Amino acid sequence: MNLQEHKKDILAISSLLIIVTAITLLLLNIDLKVGVYYVRDVFFYLNNALFYAGYDTGLANTRGLSPLIPMITSIFFRMGFISDGTIIIVSSVFYIFSALGMYFLLRLRFDEVLSFTGSMILSTFPLIIVWVTKGMLDIPGLCFSIWSVYFMLLAFRKNTKYFYIAFPLVALGFFTRFTVVLMIPVLLIQFFMVKKPITYIKENLKDILIGVGFGALVFAIFIGIYQYLNIGMFFLSQGQDISASTHAVIDTTYNNIFYYKDNFLIYMGANHFIPYSLKPGAFNISQMQWIGGHPSRISYLFLTILIVGAIIYLTKLFSSQNREIMKNKKNKICLAIFIVGTAIFVLTFIKISIIFSIIIISLALLALYRGLYETDMDDFPLDFIMIYWFVVNLSFFTYHHIKVDRYFIPMFPAIVYYIILSLALIFDKLKSIRYMDKIKVIAPIALICIILLCTGIYAMGNSPHTFDNQMHPNFESAASEEKAVGEWLVNHDPQYMNKTIWADRGGDMSFILKMQIESYEKQSNETNFTDEMVKNNVDYFIAKDNKTIKEPFTKIYQNGEVYLYSNKNK
Repeated sequence: MNLQEHKKDILAISSLLIIVTAITLLLLNIDLKVGVYYVRDVFFYLNNALFYAGYDTGLANTRGLSPLIPMITSIFFRMGFISDGTIIIVSSVFYIFSALGMYFLLRLRFDEVLSFTGSMILSTFPLIIVWVTKGMLDIPGLCFSIWSVYFMLLAFRKNTKYFYIAFPLVALGFFTRFTVVLMIPVLLIQFFMVKKPITYIKENLKDILIGVGFGALVFAIFIGIYQYLNIGMFFLSQGQDISASTHAVIDTTYNNIFYYKDNFLIYMGANHFIPYSLKPGAFNISQMQWIGGHPSRISYLFLTILIVGAIIYLTKLFSSQNREIMKNKKNKICLAIFIVGTAIFVLTFIKISIIFSIIIISLALLALYRGLYETDMDDFPLDFIMIYWFVVNLSFFTYHHIKVDRYFIPMFPAIVYYIILSLALIFDKLKSIRYMDKIKVIAPIALICIILLCTGIYAMGNSPHTFDNQMHPNFESAASEEKAVGEWLVNHDPQYMNKTIWADRGGDMSFILKMQIESYEKQSNETNFTDEMVKNNVDYFIAKDNKTIKEPFTKIYQNGEVYLYSNKNK
């Protein structure tokens, strides 16, 4: 490798790693103090990590959740680093690799400066920053998606032996977050994008089969682990439920197919930094929640770049020369299939299975590609792959009966790609301007500086906030109160693991006490709850605030808003 030849790449990658590592450390400094108290799903993964580390803890029905991150975390648990901070650190590492993967993905088409700019844009989107150090699976899932597409593209463009890496990455991504399975259509459609798909497959069948075999091996290893540990694969059944259902049988509360469209601008930039909230919009500090939509100027800047880029791109695509190419009979048929297929997709969306919807739109888009790929456009196949990536993910998550802002994260790579493509098209359109070569470098760097400045101001001024819009008087003490109650119980009852313990936040206390504790937050305010505890021979109940618990249970310890009740008859 000639270092001199790649010095710009080395400089860009080094700068990228330094900046995203600094962002990660800044966010870790915040979230390691707060812990995962407000992101309650993480306790499922923490308890699963304890289970993989040899502890009999957590709820058995959550052990079938996506296993890779808990398994990695369990390695550090076995080394003695048992803390919610461990999974926060583990998941945050994938943020750095996501940024790096985005750089390499963009370098397939763009120069070092634009690729660096795109990776920084991805890394500083508000919705990304929010979830970097929460211990959730969204950023790790994004990381595997980016790298799997990158190596698949390399397999088609440079060497088919990259299939050996691409397919196992998809399998690993699937066991990181099950929605990474959406990368499979993105990977498969590339086989139909080559000039002669059947010939290509025949000529490269060996490498393709070896790649698939490696992916199947990874899949088999995880399935074997599940079978050995007698764990049900909950995430598989969850995916099956989503894919087999239609919105006709789903809670209409979430039946808003325009949810992500309505909030798109806020995901790219907000006047106030997005908190750990399910509800985007303008932030109300007194209520600790979002009450409307106020995208930032940066968000409108991105939108403007995208619109201008789209106009330039479509003008080039439908130039007089390209229109002549589109006039032949084969291309007309392809365009007709696209129009009909898209119409069927729109008319049947949320009325049929999402699997059939994705198949329909895939066939429609593939027909469009086959009708246009002979046109005079630079790297049209990569442009198509990115738009297809976006459409597949948007279709699935729009169809999904739960609309959560972080579900938009898998769509960001395509958004970033088209922002950078738009910048490249704009620069090319203005290439006759004096000093354009310098502007092409200065403008992206200036954009990055503005983004970083705003990111820092928003992050420092608004973090941390609650995930579920429930304000606690002291963010940093919320988790420590539960830990203090757990430690008190351990110190005052050495036989606590042989006792029956219930809690409002069973997931939290299961992790703290390293034993299985059921959650009864919804039931604990019912008038007969004390009678239920007596019937079930409960020894202790841990409440997150002052509950109306009656005799024979008495409060024996309190720390902040967490209370420990004991059955005095036992």
